[in-house]
Amino acid sequence: MTEHSSQITFVRPGGVATKVFADGAETMRVCLGYLHDPDDGVLAEMNARHEPVPWQSAKVRDEAIGAVERRKDLDDETRSQLVEWIVATPYFEDA
Repeated sequence: MTEHSSQITFVRPGGVATKVFADGAETMRVCLGYLHDPDDGVLAEMNARHEPVPWQSAKVRDEAIGAVERRKDLDDETRSQLVEWIVATPYFEDA
């Protein structure tokens, strides 16, 4: 008999999730999410100068940068600061 298992990952509104691996778990930003989420949104993180949550991968981080650059609801100064913040945030290597 084959044993099946499932794993559910909950992504918080700010795009942060804790992903489980064979040897433990890591909290990471898996998508841009809601920028203004007070708990873990990227904009809230930047404004509060919290320790940045690492991105899941360089690809996810680069997609977030592109999304921020295209957003029409941010003024130019905020957009520029947010892109700088994201660029300076570390990421986990792609597997």
